[in-house]
Amino acid sequence: MLRSLAGYFLLFVIAEMAALILLGRAFGVLPTILLVLGGGIAGAWLARWQGLRSAMRAREQMGAGVMPTKEMTDGLLIAVAAVLLIIPGVITDVLGLALLFPPTRALLRHFVVGQLTRRSPLGRFTHEHEHHRRTPGGGDRIIDARVIETRVVED
Repeated sequence: MLRSLAGYFLLFVIAEMAALILLGRAFGVLPTILLVLGGGIAGAWLARWQGLRSAMRAREQMGAGVMPTKEMTDGLLIAVAAVLLIIPGVITDVLGLALLFPPTRALLRHFVVGQLTRRSPLGRFTHEHEHHRRTPGGGDRIIDARVIETRVVED
């Protein structure tokens, strides 16, 4: 397993270097460097903005008494995007920006949640419970009631 992971990492580094060389040949060295740095800076700003939005939505969901599974998964994917944007390179920047784009993130979120729910019994329970609460007519009902204390008195 460790060998295959090292092999994948080596292939990724080679692909990243090849992408930088191809961009450097096509646009020149300075524009390529500016593109990588600009993409990283713009992506970091976008990751911060998207992360704050996701945190605010999670807070609203928790305030409403709903488990914010979507928002928490989005927060995880945004954190991964931020790490990818910090790493210098063209491929990592493209992957990071793709994770910050909401439709692409929604596709990956669906895949991640599917993987987690298949592998974890707790994840299956949480996912099914969340689905049950959001269906119309399902879930808990709140009943307004008054409790009267009673006791038995012997004669």
